[in-house]
Amino acid sequence: MAKPHLLLINPNTSAEITETIRQLALAEIGDRATLAAVTAPFGARYIASRTAVAIAAHAVIDAYADATADGASYDAVVVACFGDPGIDALKEITNVPVLGFADGGLITAAAQPGSFAIATIGESWRDMLAELTLRRGLSDRLAGIILIDENGRAPELAGPKITEAARRLGVDRVIVGGTGLIPILDQIVEKMDIEVVDPHRVTLHDAVLAASDPLQGKARNAAPNAPFVGISPALLDLLGSPRS
Repeated sequence: MAKPHLLLINPNTSAEITETIRQLALAEIGDRATLAAVTAPFGARYIASRTAVAIAAHAVIDAYADATADGASYDAVVVACFGDPGIDALKEITNVPVLGFADGGLITAAAQPGSFAIATIGESWRDMLAELTLRRGLSDRLAGIILIDENGRAPELAGPKITEAARRLGVDRVIVGGTGLIPILDQIVEKMDIEVVDPHRVTLHDAVLAASDPLQGKARNAAPNAPFVGISPALLDLLGSPRS
């Protein structure tokens, strides 16, 4: 049986973040799948606002269109950002499983008894992650969102702070997410005294399983029944929209 082929899409425009994600995937997945990692063609270097998320959603489907324009196919796609911009739109126009770091973390945390908290960097993510949790029908399990100060992400600072906040909230586990935290996440976890869900790792493993499951395939939804203007030729082709 051929190895599944995964596409990792970094919605940030930072090539360094893309490489960090790719290296994590290589370490976690090993030879269980082949990987392609691409960077958003436009948008914020690091997503930290609603405006950046909105732009990133467009960039994600544009990146997918470009990655498949030459006939390349993938068995699963990962939106590699803890916030999953564009994930629902991508699910609409693909016929393979589409997973996201935030979704993966939420599903894993909610699959176990008790409540959970989310820890991440960036004040703007507080409401956006709460809204995502609500849309996924899991808001009754979310006890709170713990913000890591941009200047306090050092493991010896972040780990105890997250643990203390989690104890106050009375949660059973904490999802600690954010692509900017990936290089130091293991060190942060070492400084914590509570169960941690690493959304990046669980999503990557889930993507391999989903890509290997023939029942996960689905018929692509009908292309949006409207002409589009001002978007890339690859995306026009993907959507089946005539070029002007």
